[in-house]
Amino acid sequence: MHPPRPPETPPEEREGRPDRTARLTGQHVGPGFVTRYVLAVLGLWTALLTPSSITLGLRIAELDPEGKAGSLATVSGVGALVALVANPVFGRLSDLSTSRWGQRRPYMVGGMVFGAVSLTVIGWAPNVFLVGLGWCLTQLCFNAALAALMSLLPERVPEDRRGTTSGLLGITNQVAQAIGSYLVTFTGTAGPTMFLVPAAVGLVPVLAFVVFLREVPRTREELPDRSWTELFTSLWINPVRHADFAWAFLSRFLMHTAIALLTTYKTYFLMDRLGRTASEAAEILAWAMLVLALGVVVGSLGCGWWSDRVGRRRIFVGSAAFLFGIGMVVIAFSHTLSGFAVGVAVAGVGQGIYAGVDYALVAQVLPDSETAAAKGMGVFNMANSLPQTVGPLMAPVLLSFGGGQNYTTLYLGAAVFAASGAVVLRFIRGAG
Repeated sequence: MHPPRPPETPPEEREGRPDRTARLTGQHVGPGFVTRYVLAVLGLWTALLTPSSITLGLRIAELDPEGKAGSLATVSGVGALVALVANPVFGRLSDLSTSRWGQRRPYMVGGMVFGAVSLTVIGWAPNVFLVGLGWCLTQLCFNAALAALMSLLPERVPEDRRGTTSGLLGITNQVAQAIGSYLVTFTGTAGPTMFLVPAAVGLVPVLAFVVFLREVPRTREELPDRSWTELFTSLWINPVRHADFAWAFLSRFLMHTAIALLTTYKTYFLMDRLGRTASEAAEILAWAMLVLALGVVVGSLGCGWWSDRVGRRRIFVGSAAFLFGIGMVVIAFSHTLSGFAVGVAVAGVGQGIYAGVDYALVAQVLPDSETAAAKGMGVFNMANSLPQTVGPLMAPVLLSFGGGQNYTTLYLGAAVFAASGAVVLRFIRGAG
């Protein structure tokens, strides 16, 4: 006599979050969805990273030419602290939203629109203090939009496509900086236009994505009890209970600290070590960011697709961090534009491979991805925001060795951070 067969699990309970969302909304993830999604993320990064990597430093140098390094460190650090809190908090608010417009769309639209408005404060500010205030508001708003956008990777994209999609997302950061660099060559290096044009260019693809995004509003009965205490505990994911997530977080923090040291101070590197003017530095950065973007595209797209085929993530991410460190060593000892370009290209390939696979890796170890994807991705994105605080605060100390403007020490320090980010990945057990 055969033992009784266990009851069959209903299909609704077997399906993952992406399949369930597709069934409820009737919107499946295909090439059209992925294209609109990637362009929306690219738009957000264009609006945010153009000031972060270029125009914010130029504006501060215009207002405080003698103390520009310290002022930029303070403004960038405080703004990054705002981003650090805003991303997971708005992510959690988005998870708990019962708006008839959906969970994600209000935060995408509101964040982008108010972020663009906040940039006007920087463009018209008569002093560094108001520049800092404007930058904090900008970080607050754009990170609200970022938290909602990034939650869609674990929510909507099936696991067997996450490497490829992550690879496409991985190129958006550097392509956005390249776009921003070229926009600045047209807007000039002074006045509010250099802030407003990238913001407008970034807003369009986000709005286009929102128009076609289908969401099913959640009811209050579907949500857990909410409180202000619960909202602020959204900043915490237990690193002991979720060790794999903690190691992935630490790796990204170390890698992005290295990236922050390159991104934030490359303008001053060209001005101080290579003796270029602000306008010359802007022109050089346009093609340098193109070189970096090409490296990112090559590394991100190829390895994102490859990681899907072989089903492994860690080997790609770890190798990428070491490669980025090699690029930092080249820049550290460079005293020519050609040396700078070689270092940027090598770093670009490493950064591209890292960005192209890292999101797929964290989506695989993300806690509570079924019910709190925006919170988890928001906490993970703190590993992007923290380096924007730590990097600028650490940089003046590294630069001060040997009498100041010691870019060799600065970029060797970046190489050490990148290599450390590779090493900690070996402790992840729940992902290949």
